[in-house]
Amino acid sequence: MDDRKKRISELEHRKRELIVQLDGLLIRFGEDVFGRMADSHDSGIAELAVYQGYQVDIVNSQASIQAAEEQIRRSRELDQNIELKEREDSDNAKDLAFAYSRLGRLILEETSGKYADFCAPYRDQNEALLTKVMSLEERLDELEKKEGGNVFTWIGKGAQSLVLRSFMTKAQENLEQLRRSVGECYSKSRGLPNGNDMSAENAGIETLCAEIEEKRAHSNSLCAEIAALKEERRNINNSFSADGGPVKHINTIKSHIANVQNDLKALYRRMGAECASIDLARDGASQSDAKAERRQALDPFILPQDAEVLENASRVDKTIHDCEEEIKKLEASLAIDDEKAKIDKFRKMIQEKRDKIARAELEISEFEEGIRDSEAFIQKLQDLL
Repeated sequence: MDDRKKRISELEHRKRELIVQLDGLLIRFGEDVFGRMADSHDSGIAELAVYQGYQVDIVNSQASIQAAEEQIRRSRELDQNIELKEREDSDNAKDLAFAYSRLGRLILEETSGKYADFCAPYRDQNEALLTKVMSLEERLDELEKKEGGNVFTWIGKGAQSLVLRSFMTKAQENLEQLRRSVGECYSKSRGLPNGNDMSAENAGIETLCAEIEEKRAHSNSLCAEIAALKEERRNINNSFSADGGPVKHINTIKSHIANVQNDLKALYRRMGAECASIDLARDGASQSDAKAERRQALDPFILPQDAEVLENASRVDKTIHDCEEEIKKLEASLAIDDEKAKIDKFRKMIQEKRDKIARAELEISEFEEGIRDSEAFIQKLQDLL
């Protein structure tokens, strides 16, 4: 590789490092200057409103992220609470069903006339189911006591046992369902304003009824709590539905904040460069009267302690400028060599063309001489005729 190209590569790398260094100095300096402007409350600098707008935008966006994260946390908390409440409600429903069954059994087994009117619609069905369950149990016991027989007898016995157990299970379930229905119906009817009040005759039944009332009230309370929790969760989810979900919403806001912060850094950089009298465009434009007035407006915000920063920025900027100048000279030198190489190439091509022309002219001359010789010979032959 040409040493000049290697040097250009080194200078470009050095220039990039210096630009990063200079940008860091100017951004920090510009940020300090804007902070002083904000504290003054009357700077007369138009960019201050832009700076304040960026700051408000970032603060509001960060508040939106915090609110969204709080909504996510609350949604997860709601999911956990709903799960706990539903589990508690399920356990309470099981306890309530068991209490209904106990109450129904007590009422159906009560032989006094106090419950006769209430139990009348259910007593025949209860007796039938009890008889069926007991009959099936007896048949199973008898089947289990049978011994002996061949393999076919054993297989038949097993099949019969399976069928009887299935019938018995179904009958027990129907009996249990009847008891639950009776218990539930009685516990609700006794609480009606005009219902039959049979509580004084049986303390056990009334105690169980009171327990059922508590469980039922607890169930209603749990259902109301679960409904309220689900409604709150639904509202939270609906608030994010238009944005595609809370995570996407947060990522969108974070991306917006990053863009605003980049714009803010660019504003700091421009202000820092202007206060440090550094031409970022490097166009070398002369200072107009408007720029002079602008400079006067900025001077109050440049303090003595900024001298070191300004000096460092000026030094780095000059070094960047020197790198650029050296790069330009090296590139110009390379370009000159390229153009000289082109000239040499073109001259060589011209010479090659001229040599071809000279060879062609020589061949033409030889062809013309041949023509003359042939014409002279023809004339001699014509004279003989």
